[in-house]
Amino acid sequence: MPHLPVVFISEPIHAAGMEMLRDKVRIIQAPDTSRDTTIKLIKNADAVILRASTRFDREVIAHADKLKVIARTGVGVNNIDILAATNAGIFVCNAPNANERSVAEHALTMIMSLAKQIFPMHTAVRQNHWEARYLSSGTEINGKTLGLIGFGSIGKITADLCLAVGMKVMAYRPSGNINYPGVSEAQTIAQIFTEADFISLHCPSTPVNYHLVNQTLLGLMKTSAYLINTSRGDLIDEAALAAALNEGKIRGAALDVFEEEPILTSNPVLSARNVILSPHVAGSTYESDERLATIAVRAVLDTLSGKRPSNIINDRL
Repeated sequence: MPHLPVVFISEPIHAAGMEMLRDKVRIIQAPDTSRDTTIKLIKNADAVILRASTRFDREVIAHADKLKVIARTGVGVNNIDILAATNAGIFVCNAPNANERSVAEHALTMIMSLAKQIFPMHTAVRQNHWEARYLSSGTEINGKTLGLIGFGSIGKITADLCLAVGMKVMAYRPSGNINYPGVSEAQTIAQIFTEADFISLHCPSTPVNYHLVNQTLLGLMKTSAYLINTSRGDLIDEAALAAALNEGKIRGAALDVFEEEPILTSNPVLSARNVILSPHVAGSTYESDERLATIAVRAVLDTLSGKRPSNIINDRL
């Protein structure tokens, strides 16, 4: 039997991706996402297919003597030490555009769920509190203002979806130049937090953006406003958000991402009032999972066959 290259897979991927790998590589499937497990299993890997919950920092990469490529099944690479990978001559590839629609739809779903108070009403019925129907706690989104922080591809799709259901949309990004049909440009981030009824985050995790949404910005929000994050968890100071929710300074929030993932039991948002939580699944649908897996696998197979892969993040290699 010929020697097959070794591919480490941090978390399960779509069957279409696994089929592409069949008979071409030897697969090491991690049983969990812990650091110790990763370090133990990575030593002989030629390639990695990496989902969001496993971190490849400098120490992990230092244990991967044979590694040639780290392929992310997503666009974000904040769980990878890019500099360490580059210095080790390892390609880092992502999968842009594969789950944009899924994330935007998730953001809209969160907006609708918050507006209509779906989860409190669901809980009330299950607990036989039929009188909850008289609380009139829901609101229409028609005519309400959505404020987008960040206006890349996902932000634009979210804008299109929300415009289609009658919302007004304004957007802010530091570079300005929104210039998009139906979307007004906010001059400052404070304008978004002051004027919007729903605020949705669509910006990357960077040192500049760390805890971008802090006590000061939360304090600018209307008491009737909602915050949605399907982007990156460290954009929000979670302690400040939990306090704003519990003190009634904002109406509610919906979070798909968290500063530490899996979410820590000590995270204050777990006990905050009127918050919807999902486990970093905004970009995970049947359709997007297939696209993400096949893009990542193609980067791995190209690299292992001596070709230059697509979607290289550290493109100076």
